[in-house]
Amino acid sequence: MKPAAVLLVFSAAILCAQAKKPARKVVQSPVVEAPGRWIMGTIGVGKGADGSIEATAYKGVAIRLGEGGPASIAYDLRLGRVLGGWSGAFTTEMNLMSRGDYPTAMGPHYFITGEVAGYAAGEDARTLPAAPGYAALPASAFKLKRFEPKDGDGALTFATSEGDKVMERPTTLEHNEARLIIRRIAASTAHGVTVVLCRASDAPRVAVRGPGRADTLEGQAVWRVPAGQAEIEVAYAPPLASKPEGWPSLEAKVRAGREWNTDVATSGELSPSKDAAYVLDRIRLPEENPWKSPMFTSALDFLPDGSAAVSTFHGDVWIASGIDEALQKVTWRRHAAGLYHPLGLKVVNGQVLVTCRDGVWRLVDRDGDGEADVYEAFNLDLMVTKNFHEFVFDLQQDAAGNLYFIKAGPVRKGGRGFDDICDHHGALMRLPPDGTRLEVVATGFRAPNGIGVGPDGQITTGDNEGTWTPVCRLNWIKEGGFYGVVDLAHRAAPPTDYDRPLCWFPKDVDNSSGGQVWVTSDRWGPWNGRLLHLSYGTCSLFGVLPQPLAGVPLAPMQGGVARFDFTFDSGAMRARFSPKDGQLYVTGLRGWQTTATRNGALQRVRYTGAPARMPLAMAAVKGGLRVSFAEPLDLEVAADPAAWNLEVWNYVWSSAYGSPDVSTTGPAASAGELGNDGKMQFSKSQMSERKHDSVAVRSVKILEDRRTVILDIPELRPAMQTQLKYDLKSADGRELRGQIIGTIHALED
Repeated sequence: MKPAAVLLVFSAAILCAQAKKPARKVVQSPVVEAPGRWIMGTIGVGKGADGSIEATAYKGVAIRLGEGGPASIAYDLRLGRVLGGWSGAFTTEMNLMSRGDYPTAMGPHYFITGEVAGYAAGEDARTLPAAPGYAALPASAFKLKRFEPKDGDGALTFATSEGDKVMERPTTLEHNEARLIIRRIAASTAHGVTVVLCRASDAPRVAVRGPGRADTLEGQAVWRVPAGQAEIEVAYAPPLASKPEGWPSLEAKVRAGREWNTDVATSGELSPSKDAAYVLDRIRLPEENPWKSPMFTSALDFLPDGSAAVSTFHGDVWIASGIDEALQKVTWRRHAAGLYHPLGLKVVNGQVLVTCRDGVWRLVDRDGDGEADVYEAFNLDLMVTKNFHEFVFDLQQDAAGNLYFIKAGPVRKGGRGFDDICDHHGALMRLPPDGTRLEVVATGFRAPNGIGVGPDGQITTGDNEGTWTPVCRLNWIKEGGFYGVVDLAHRAAPPTDYDRPLCWFPKDVDNSSGGQVWVTSDRWGPWNGRLLHLSYGTCSLFGVLPQPLAGVPLAPMQGGVARFDFTFDSGAMRARFSPKDGQLYVTGLRGWQTTATRNGALQRVRYTGAPARMPLAMAAVKGGLRVSFAEPLDLEVAADPAAWNLEVWNYVWSSAYGSPDVSTTGPAASAGELGNDGKMQFSKSQMSERKHDSVAVRSVKILEDRRTVILDIPELRPAMQTQLKYDLKSADGRELRGQIIGTIHALED
């Protein structure tokens, strides 16, 4: 029976069943099909009688087969297995802000496989390789090496550390009034290979052509392929169809030309400001594009020719060329698509690497047409669960070539507490230059949307308010450190203390932190060689004022931040300095809580050469604060203690979500209420209180450089949060007003 006939019978049965029930009006949201020929993500195939998904790949790729997608197939990239195949519509789309939904097959499935490895080395393998929990397969197993979307409908190569290799090219064809799904497998092995075909219960509708023999293993139908070079074809028939036989041979075809044969041109908008030191230019995104690809921009870096590679949360990478001083014409070319939430991007040796939820991919353009032909699995050993919030953020590199990224915790719906925890949740990760070994650098992070790596290898991260995180924080990382979230400490015993941040942030200053970037350009004014911090929540840029500490084991650094006087169009997440013009380019998106006005943005922070009326340094010493500015001050105004205002307060480190502002002198508040989810929480009255302590500035001393002041504050004491407001004038009479937000762990001599 043809699939269409099966569908008609199925539809008729549904109509008959509905006719027996009282009529009622049901309003349902339309299920939207995922665009494109492939999509990477957590993929589900098959629905049981109770509506549950029968087969799920935490790291998967679904591929439309044939023109127009009459059938589809999905693979589990962690276990190196085919997950299942189905006819009709593709998958549901990727819902970025979902609370647990993920792409699932929309048509009736032909077959699925059990949660086992897809290949086993050896024609006579007695077991299939194991990957307990969320772990990766061992190196000796067949692991994904590359995905080539232009090789026919798509090709996947799996290989072992011993050099055995198989390549799959799935396709579909119409034969004997049934649409078949075909897996063409080319193997090159020393001792043969055992190929998982499907669950044993699906075997009656599966046929294999080529060398080898049929068998069952661990509840799966398998095909045992002899050693050497071997080619087999596996044909799957739809439900109610007979076992395939005599299907025609198919030739492998590589898709000619570009996948997305259209470039999109935009222009820029220069800042009208004439006298500010740092101004904000806008580069318009290709929001109107033929593929209706959303432009929720998520990361960027620069290619050797000065073009920018920009990723989007929806899975694209674009190349923007023509970025010059005037920004009159910027040309955008779609370089890659279908990636699983790429939130980090780094150009290494002229090639684009992206951090996705399933790991790190290298995008290779073999034919030089500007599009990636090969998605190489640089490292996919990262553990992944189905939790909606465990994003993998950023991609940075140190001088030795090591790569760094960071993984969020599995935050529950509503933001409080965590779902099932795996070893990599809340961990800062490192990869060597060849990507062969995944290492944990530090733990205890909740939702750190960005990191930074300095020229000397110093690592920084942000983190966001929530469970065990009283407010947002900027961390100065040490190897093996623990940064606050007890559930994600990954230690034998729960920690009772934590490594301190460089500084905490009040919610009105930074309610959702982004990444950091070190100023490596001598064309960016007085901030050269210094650290910058991005705020996703308030769409802001901050200059960091660090103060090293000696002899404070849990606090090697303290300091503060000063805000640049502009606001980005979208949540600021990633920033890079262009090697071409030496200016700072920032990108980000709108999705979670943020003041953003646009879904995405690419903007340039340009130094004009005008005086930068900002603080550049701050240090807490016994008896006061030492603050340095980029420009000379008006001495009379700066010497007036009334021009300075200092408030301090603390937070409570607890398992509750966030913290109230509490006095540094009174008793610490406790999270004493039990919420509906069984977690401790602060009461509404506690959270609404703001117990700030005013600390008097007694006198002011101005040093000879006229840029540095020493504030005499006899009552100064350590505090989790400090807020120093100033209302000054620069020496040329211009207003100099702002605040430094900081943290004091200790007072230096």
